Amino acid sequence: MAAEEEYLALRRSGQPGTEVIAEAARERLALLGISDDQIRAIERDNKPNPRVTLFAPEGGVVWELGARDGMAVNPGTTLFKLASLRTVWVNAEVPETQAELAKPGVSVQARVAAIPNKVFKGQIAMLLPDVNATTRTIKARIVLNNVDGELKPGMFATLTLGSQERMALLVPTEAVISTGTRNVVIVANSGGGFQPVDVKLGRESGDMTEIRKGLEKGQQVVVSGQFLIDSESSLKTTLNRMNDAKDKP
Repeated sequence: MAAEEEYLALRRSGQPGTEVIAEAARERLALLGISDDQIRAIERDNKPNPRVTLFAPEGGVVWELGARDGMAVNPGTTLFKLASLRTVWVNAEVPETQAELAKPGVSVQARVAAIPNKVFKGQIAMLLPDVNATTRTIKARIVLNNVDGELKPGMFATLTLGSQERMALLVPTEAVISTGTRNVVIVANSGGGFQPVDVKLGRESGDMTEIRKGLEKGQQVVVSGQFLIDSESSLKTTLNRMNDAKDKP
């Protein structure tokens, strides 16, 4: 009301130079959220309007409601927070072994259980600079197109990073023994014995893990029975015994 009255008073004033000040007062009304149509109505009626309709800049979902009917608010009070769903964020947990694929700008394909036959396309917008010590994952923020509004906040999505495919040697993830400083796979040799082999791991896919170094195609690895090794000391002892047995004639 004060801004409207100030603007009208300046328009009615016949003093020289008030045109510039009146135009500044009009700009102030616009900055307060009053539309051009409403300002023209004030000019036409030549009186302030005690009721002003505020319009959202675009359509969306009311994400936060900070006002109630009849509530008095102060300047700077947040009345509403609106979120447009034309694009949505996916907070993805990317396995540490696939970190090389997760780079800003990399294309992403997403699928959700609610719409199993549709693929949503987007790209990685940013990465957090740390690794989750519990899950060994990196958090990535992915932006997906959602023009039709089919994706809803709170949905879970399965993501595919990038589009490059290559041949890889895979073993069941259960076959890999991680000590914290090395990764070991137990290989069955031709003589009926077993040999521990250090391996370099790559990506994970479902219950399979890529082996980049240490194994060759066709080698047999031990999958079950790993649960018998229940501590670091037990693991070292077991591996040493297997190496000793391998060296004996």
